[in-house]
Amino acid sequence: MRALSSISHPRPRRSKMAPLILLCVCSLFSFAIIHQYHALGSLRVKNAQHTGEEAMSTTTATTAICNNLNMLTSGSWNNVTKQWHPFNCSFTPFDKPRVDNCLSNKQIGFYGDSTLRNIAHELINLDKANITLAGWASSAKRYICGAGQIGSNGSSLAMYWTPSAFYQKPASMKSIGTDDVSIISISVWDMGTYYRGVNPWFVAMKKIILEAAKKRRNKPLYVMNLHNIYASKCTLKNDNDQGRKALKLCQECNKMDAMFAFRDAIASAVRCVKEDGYHNVYLIDTFGVTNSSFGEEHSDGVHFSSEVTQVELQVLLSAICNSSFQHDLNETLLSRGTCPSQPNFEEGRELGCKQY
Repeated sequence: MRALSSISHPRPRRSKMAPLILLCVCSLFSFAIIHQYHALGSLRVKNAQHTGEEAMSTTTATTAICNNLNMLTSGSWNNVTKQWHPFNCSFTPFDKPRVDNCLSNKQIGFYGDSTLRNIAHELINLDKANITLAGWASSAKRYICGAGQIGSNGSSLAMYWTPSAFYQKPASMKSIGTDDVSIISISVWDMGTYYRGVNPWFVAMKKIILEAAKKRRNKPLYVMNLHNIYASKCTLKNDNDQGRKALKLCQECNKMDAMFAFRDAIASAVRCVKEDGYHNVYLIDTFGVTNSSFGEEHSDGVHFSSEVTQVELQVLLSAICNSSFQHDLNETLLSRGTCPSQPNFEEGRELGCKQY
């Protein structure tokens, strides 16, 4: 992992952690450059079974419209058409005209890692914008992956490289206060490469969200929860002691208990900030979209193919552009998050990452 040395922040104290996370054995920019943008057919949805038939984007009289994010993310994939089907509702996907109308004259800021960058990449493709998002290594010094105009209505997009709760802080970027819409996604690097335990990470993440929410001045701040990751994608790169140790580290740091511990910590951090009076913070959870055999098949373990990432983008756009979705964001999706006085997200879970 020679490339990690080019990141312009301090090395982790334990250098042996460098190859830990599955993120570090996969290309962080893989899906942004390998998967070309497909037509937005992956979310032409109706209340349908896995028949292999083309799903329709039109709403029928017998099918309710998806009116909250919980409904939109509860469904299954059609393996034949590669389309997402909510179980109990229909949804009309955002196309370029709808996106341009929603984001008209708005400044959109993305702050996070490569999982968020892939979502930003899909938005750029959907809007046919002339913006190139750089790889993580080249963006580390300036903390920016790319920026430019989207649409024809004075809108702009910027992607900032802030992958760890312990290093680059979104609130340190001046743009966090001027954005009309800001999105934060931080977790996967801290699950392995910069791992310090889930409880210390929760404290750091809560501070990051709080500082950003203060600078937002009641403008919306969207926090992405960790989508599903697949330790089954960890592979043996070198058949020697070092290679086998790296494989074990990857499997331990990305195991299911670790994933759910970090997911609970994110939801709780958002809850804490909201309880401090900052109701402009919203939790976005795409776990249901990525938690399937289809998702696993179309994943390198951390990132997902364009078909899946497009749906994650549609979930985010639904929250940004449709106020009726935001109530559900506050009340339903966040209800499982609590603000603990003494955080202990590690209790009762087998977390092997810190043991190696």
